Amino acid sequence: MTHDILLVARQTYRVRVKTFGFWALVLSPLFVPLIGLLVGWIVSTGGSDKTPNLAIVAQPTLYHTLQKADLIKAKLSAVDTVDTAKRQLKQTKIDGYLRQTNQGYQLVTSADTAVMFNETKIQSALTQIELGKTAQQLKLTAADISRLQTPARLTVKAQSNKGAATGGKLKNTANYVIASAIGIFIFIILSVYVGLIAQEIANEKSSRIMEILLATTSTRVQYYGKILGIFSLLITQIMIYIIGFIGMLIGFKDNAVVKQIKPILVGIDMQFLIFSSLMFIVGVVGYLFVATIFASLVNEQSQVQQATQPVIYLAMVGYIMSFAVSSAPTNIILKGLSFVPFISPTLMPSRFAVEYAQPWEAWLSLSLEVLAVIVIAKFGEKLYAKNVLSYSDDRIIKQFWRNLRRKL
Repeated sequence: MTHDILLVARQTYRVRVKTFGFWALVLSPLFVPLIGLLVGWIVSTGGSDKTPNLAIVAQPTLYHTLQKADLIKAKLSAVDTVDTAKRQLKQTKIDGYLRQTNQGYQLVTSADTAVMFNETKIQSALTQIELGKTAQQLKLTAADISRLQTPARLTVKAQSNKGAATGGKLKNTANYVIASAIGIFIFIILSVYVGLIAQEIANEKSSRIMEILLATTSTRVQYYGKILGIFSLLITQIMIYIIGFIGMLIGFKDNAVVKQIKPILVGIDMQFLIFSSLMFIVGVVGYLFVATIFASLVNEQSQVQQATQPVIYLAMVGYIMSFAVSSAPTNIILKGLSFVPFISPTLMPSRFAVEYAQPWEAWLSLSLEVLAVIVIAKFGEKLYAKNVLSYSDDRIIKQFWRNLRRKL
């Protein structure tokens, strides 16, 4: 029996993995991060390499201080008057000038040049200079200045009933990003793979190949074999993404987008990552079983959408509610629903990410999901055996409830 299931799974996998549609499905989500990497590369390497020319007006001390300390990325020059600076700016000899006013400092740049000044660094440099002047007036030493600039030390711990957990905001943010990604990924994956398994069964039923297959194998073999084959496609897609993600981190380590991702990866809690991965796998498998049960009622391709709608609507409940966790994590309804199978795969990771669910609650939710998948799998096996040879013209939902009542 196991050998026959693997044969059906292998055949389902081989047929689908060679199609253009599967690879379009795999590659299309990669366009967004690739565009982000491309934009980051253009910004970092494709911009102007010209160092801007900055004139310091009537401030020789400021000019020498900036020149000696090299605090500003610019070619500095000193001019005596504002009129001279304006004339040089108009003649494009300089890209901007800096002068001191009664209100502080003023940076004037040309709107006709593509060269940009780093205003943040200029402001920081001027702040340091002003701090030095104030320190001299107050007769402060370098050690005094260093003590004044030393930030307060802060250690963050998140305290809950499960004990103290270090990491604070960084860890919660990283976990919540993962939880949100899982919720979005489950919804997108189901939108596609539920349709795939429905199309697979519709093709066989509409061409009457199903009768030939069942003459040589059992409905149980076809049932588990198709689910295993479609799930193997999903694992292939995920592995491609993982390999591509690791390659991106290694190959584009200096990219601005990658640099923003790395702090998030550092903050990921391993227990949360393991739980979320298992919940994702079990949740998707459960939805595939439900999708196969509904798909077994399909007679032709025009009914595929009818078969996929109930599964998508079920997945949408947890998907939508997972976004409410950040604003109402202690809500009793959300807490209760996070233990409900087929809603928990997207909802519980979101609660666990922000530490409003204890570890035992998360693992209990996963256990309930596993139990529900086993029950659905065994119960669905009987429904599939009856539905797959049914060619009723009634709507999918009507057929499902009628057959379900007969089984109960």
